[in-house]
Amino acid sequence: GAGSFATVLVPGVVGISIMFQGVQSVALQMSAEFGYTREIEDRVQAPCPIWLVALSKVLSGAVQGLISAAIVLPIASVVHASGVSADISLHWWVVITLVPLACIAMTALGLVLGTSFEPRNIGLMFGFVVLPITFLGGTYYQWTRLSPVTVGGWHWLQTIVLVNPLIYVNEGMRAAFTNAGHMHLYVIYPALLGFCALFVAIGLRNFRRRVLS
Repeated sequence: GAGSFATVLVPGVVGISIMFQGVQSVALQMSAEFGYTREIEDRVQAPCPIWLVALSKVLSGAVQGLISAAIVLPIASVVHASGVSADISLHWWVVITLVPLACIAMTALGLVLGTSFEPRNIGLMFGFVVLPITFLGGTYYQWTRLSPVTVGGWHWLQTIVLVNPLIYVNEGMRAAFTNAGHMHLYVIYPALLGFCALFVAIGLRNFRRRVLS
């Protein structure tokens, strides 16, 4: 039981590190740039479209998320209680395609949060948005384990968490790094692509509105 929990936990730790790195690298940076000094005005004076400035922040944060995942995975794989080990099995085609997609989705979420919260209220972002996403994002458990929580035969919790992008990231990490049970990949890929498109669209709109305000 302990070994299987470690196998489930390791990809969850990788997924949550990607999420936190994406949010911090974009949202916190934008909080400073949109603050009292309005440093963002220097950035958007570059000879390029405004949307490209925002997109560059997303791509930069995604690279940082990849680096974070590369550092966390080997550490989380070996650091456990005595006698406990995680069953790590790399599925390279999933790793190569899914991990960068997850990084972009999480940094795009950081763009949305960074352009939605006022700099003075950035602390509320962690309490009201980031923490619920974390604890309902399948970091410590598989999505299928929520099925016993029902009301009148409706798996309400398993259904509600589907609006959480982190659940798809963590389930995708389990598909990429382990042989543990996970959500079907034909659900994970479209969901992450959809969240990427949604977050980038909302983030670019908010960014342009904040810059030109």
